[in-house]
Amino acid sequence: MILRRAPVPALVLFLVVALAGLAPRGWAVADTLPNRLSDVEFWQLSEQMSEPDGFFRSDNLLSNELYYPEVMPELIRRVPAGRVYLGVGPEQNFNYIVAIKPKMVFITDIRRGNLHTQLMYKALFELSKDRAEFVSRLFTKPRPAGLTDQTTAAQLMQAYWEVASSDAPAFEKNLQAVKDQLT
Repeated sequence: MILRRAPVPALVLFLVVALAGLAPRGWAVADTLPNRLSDVEFWQLSEQMSEPDGFFRSDNLLSNELYYPEVMPELIRRVPAGRVYLGVGPEQNFNYIVAIKPKMVFITDIRRGNLHTQLMYKALFELSKDRAEFVSRLFTKPRPAGLTDQTTAAQLMQAYWEVASSDAPAFEKNLQAVKDQLT
């Protein structure tokens, strides 16, 4: 069977391209979407679309997809910006989202932990003025000197590798900032 042999990213690409093609060209799809959801709308939608936590054999909350970069050129070529992105699970969605620049994003997963992880990332993105601050908050580590917008991802991670994690009160303060941002 063809679907069984296809890598998961190829299936994601197929679904995104198929869904993107549902509306005839020229339709102002993005114009029918709100510019932003209110906090109440966001939480209601999150609660309505989410299943309660339950048992799942694996606690893997990270991507196991190795080939998603291979579908990017075709994805960018076929999918116009400003549509709706539907994704599943972990962090590889961020790459797809940056590539196709949707107006609204829905990420679903069977694991409740992925909802919590995505919400944490959402808060950290909103709280951070740049990538270096994001990494600082993500790992509760003080920001090393000299990091700029020109710092590569490898340089950024190396700089933080050299820095000790902050103490428990700093972690609690960081965690509270995430909770406050989400509520």
